[in-house]
Amino acid sequence: MNPAIGRAALAGLAWLALFSILYTLGDEIGAWPKLPTGAFANVDLVAGIGAGVLLLAVLVLPRKATAGRGSGSLG
Repeated sequence: MNPAIGRAALAGLAWLALFSILYTLGDEIGAWPKLPTGAFANVDLVAGIGAGVLLLAVLVLPRKATAGRGSGSLG
């Protein structure tokens, strides 16, 4: 695995953890407005369907051939 990809993944996880901690602390002290019950009803369903469609498109659609990759060229 490319070390740059690993560092980018770790940096992304660190930012996500920092955001999660700050948001949770803000929620506990009342910094965010309280939303009414059901304000995000079925958002998970819509996001899941969207992610499933994108995943299906990535798996089904053909990929473009890139020069310089693969087992080599005959030319």
